[in-house]
Amino acid sequence: MASTYTDFQGLGQLKAAARANNPQAKAAAIKQFESVFIEMMLKAMRDATPKNPLFDNSQTSLYQNLYDHQLAINLAGHGDLGLGKLIGQSLGGQGVAQGAIPPDSSRSAPAATSAPPPSVAATGEAALPVTWPPATPADFVRAVMPYAKQAAAKIGVAPQVLVAQAALESGWGKRIPQLPDGRSSFNLFGIKAGSDWQGASVAVPTVEFNGGVLQQEKAAFRAYSSLAASFADYAKLITSQPRYQSAVAQASEPSAYLAQLQSAGYATDPAYAEKIQSILGGQHLLAIGAGIKNPANGPLT
Repeated sequence: MASTYTDFQGLGQLKAAARANNPQAKAAAIKQFESVFIEMMLKAMRDATPKNPLFDNSQTSLYQNLYDHQLAINLAGHGDLGLGKLIGQSLGGQGVAQGAIPPDSSRSAPAATSAPPPSVAATGEAALPVTWPPATPADFVRAVMPYAKQAAAKIGVAPQVLVAQAALESGWGKRIPQLPDGRSSFNLFGIKAGSDWQGASVAVPTVEFNGGVLQQEKAAFRAYSSLAASFADYAKLITSQPRYQSAVAQASEPSAYLAQLQSAGYATDPAYAEKIQSILGGQHLLAIGAGIKNPANGPLT
């Protein structure tokens, strides 16, 4: 699914997948149909709204139409209106679950079981079934926590910190770049594919702060074969790059670790550490965060 209405490459990939009878293309096509219906609704709403002769002109109408184009895609991505499910049923099938496809990337891949590592399975920590992509934040936490514990042990940080960072970067698993064939890249930490990256990659639109101004650009991101590979590569990146050694040195203190991570330039968002701290103090991590230190929110109990 195209992440923006100008993403013709995304639409081209969807057409190619449909011609190849790729079953994963159906979900993405349903969302495209849903965005068309939503845009028609928005247009009817605009036409029924009384015009203001002082402010309404050809220029405002142009930008309003551009906004409605993008808004329709975003709303269809969230699935809040439920039209995708109805369209899917009319085509034959179960439709697309709400929230299955995020506004920023294709979420056409069917839910797949992500088995926990043997060490975790043996301890019984992942007794509940884990599906991907996750339907709720709680599902996200349950799916990634086993791998977060393994990566956190290598860095020396609390696993909840890595879960919170992954939640921010991936929108709780709903904004992960998709490969052309619809498979997830499992890139939970927004790690870009630089010249030293020898693995698979995927180019998608992203937003970055440049001089304090939010700008949209297209960048190549690393693609992994599993959740475990994503967490393992993150741990390798943090522990091997000299720029992040100050963060590793303060890994025992979540707030200090995140502050040093931001200072080292992990993300361009000036509020990056603050946003992760906010997720750390949220209900989804509070339930499993006993013992972790978070000065901004008090001890998690």
